[in-house]
Amino acid sequence: MTLSRLTPGRLTNICPPSGSTQNRPNFDLTSPHHRDSSATPRLMLARRYAHPTLAQPARQLGAQLRGKATAASKPKVAKPKAKPPASDVARRLDKTGVWRRTGGRKKVTAAEPWRVNVVSEGLCDDILSYVGPSLERHRGCDLVDLNPGAGVWSRKLHDLLRPRRHVLMEPDAELYRPFLEPLLAEDGVRLLPRSGIVWRDLLDVIRGDELAGQRDRATPPGAEPARNDTLLVTANLSMFPKKAFHGFDSVSTMVMYQLMSSIRTSSLFQQYGLVRMLVWVNDEDKRRLLPRAIHRRKRSAFEAELSCEWIHEVAGLDAGVEDRNALRDEWINVESGCRTLERMAAQGLVMPAGRETAVYKSLRADPSLMGQRLAGVRPPTVSRPFKQELQDLERGLSSSSDDDATASKRLKALRQREKYDQGDAALYLDLLREHEAVAALAAKPGTSADDVARADAAWNERIDNLKKNARNEFNALRDSLHLFRQDPPALLWDRRAYEPLAARADDFFPAAPSALLDIQPKAMHPLLRQHGPGTSRAGETSEAMLRFWFHHTLQPVGRAMEGLWVGFGDLAGRCPSVRDAARGGTPVTGHGAVTVRAMNEAQWVEILQAWMDWRFRPTYAQLLARLAVADDDADVDDEVRGAAAGLA
Repeated sequence: MTLSRLTPGRLTNICPPSGSTQNRPNFDLTSPHHRDSSATPRLMLARRYAHPTLAQPARQLGAQLRGKATAASKPKVAKPKAKPPASDVARRLDKTGVWRRTGGRKKVTAAEPWRVNVVSEGLCDDILSYVGPSLERHRGCDLVDLNPGAGVWSRKLHDLLRPRRHVLMEPDAELYRPFLEPLLAEDGVRLLPRSGIVWRDLLDVIRGDELAGQRDRATPPGAEPARNDTLLVTANLSMFPKKAFHGFDSVSTMVMYQLMSSIRTSSLFQQYGLVRMLVWVNDEDKRRLLPRAIHRRKRSAFEAELSCEWIHEVAGLDAGVEDRNALRDEWINVESGCRTLERMAAQGLVMPAGRETAVYKSLRADPSLMGQRLAGVRPPTVSRPFKQELQDLERGLSSSSDDDATASKRLKALRQREKYDQGDAALYLDLLREHEAVAALAAKPGTSADDVARADAAWNERIDNLKKNARNEFNALRDSLHLFRQDPPALLWDRRAYEPLAARADDFFPAAPSALLDIQPKAMHPLLRQHGPGTSRAGETSEAMLRFWFHHTLQPVGRAMEGLWVGFGDLAGRCPSVRDAARGGTPVTGHGAVTVRAMNEAQWVEILQAWMDWRFRPTYAQLLARLAVADDDADVDDEVRGAAAGLA
């Protein structure tokens, strides 16, 4: 092998003529030739000055030998063209170029280039025709509009309510001014080029002349706040793409947290009373405040139950299964939906055509389920992913390209899995009925304590004999049923007045799934309103305790009280509702006791009252220090463990 001529960027005469075997290089890496030190510099020199196109065939051959696809072997697939915007507003927004993503550095043309705008007049009309009667009490109010954007929703809401003042806070005022011109021509409408999610700007508006008429409605310190229908807030917090900000998933998540916190502290708009809020959020963010399953009932959702009369999802993404990692018994979902349809019928609510969800259609198609007690009566069932695959295979609709033998083998395995699930469901139903029987026995007058103790011990022994995963799954089913059977149900979702409307992708620009939440605050328990100097600080204590509490959601309430502070568990007897079945408790002990995640609002108020009355309770500063250490020690909370080992 010779190197006859070498120039930068070009290499010739490296290989002998085609078909010649003379001086053919030995590619056996174990041969002495390749271990020869004199060969190494020549190979390195050849690699350095070799033309890239000469090396490409060898690279492709090596990649093919390693079983990898190469650029030459990959079929070229035409990149799908983006679907053109459906509405005129969307087309005008698209022409601005703000939402077009291109490579390299891009000149920023908007303060918030990630905003998702509502562009469908049809969606807004359907929403207002659906829930418009509940908004009539706000006619002629002061309307504060944060991030109106293109103004489709703002204009429709203005036409319905005819507010005396309509304050638009838009940081991209010049970008959206052409869209807002028809609205700005109305009396009482004012556009402020300021951000509604920057509290300095927002506080200037709240304390300024725009809301001067609200000052006489301010809630005095210590007084119970009253509902204020003369002020309404609407905001658009839906953004795409989402970016983490100061420990939150996104800026919108942080703003939503602060809006909810203002209810507890009577700050921002809530200083003028209990002010209703209509908020657009990313569809996935609605689960933080409005979970549909016990695994998603985190601290933010529980605090929403403490501070809100209702949170309704007015419109959102129509998903067949909301979250396969946080499932509950389908019969609970069906019974909850049937109750909702009954409430809708009592109000005379009918879903607009074309906005019906799949759940709504299925319930309307089978009216025989209406008015029945389903959960805890029929074997529990969970919509696991394999069940859809099983249905497809049984119907011959599988998209798999495998041969018939492979499909038949898969079908057999899935049927066996279904058989095991049915056996587990029958066992779980029997255990749920026995749990209910033990509770009924304890509540029956004249029953001896020994009889209750024996029945309780027998039930707990059956739970002990379950395998770990089965026990975790059953506990999740039991706690979900426990929350649902309370009067009213603990989850705000199960108290909803109507089913949400189905929003489509082309209702928004960019086409990011979004949801509209209707939030009505309520007067919280007096203990929970104690914030700041000059008070008992019970409200702040509650927030600190809940941060610790929801790290241990699988623990029984008594054990969680002891874990909060040594000796506090002895005060569990001062919380009678925890063992009172009529108030969301249960007399069953052990595995059947009320857990942290199955606790309701009244029970938490009793626990907080017991803490405030405890003569050995630590100071607020000592509590914060103790809980800070506990937070550091909690590497993975119990709720995550339960979701992974339970119904996930």
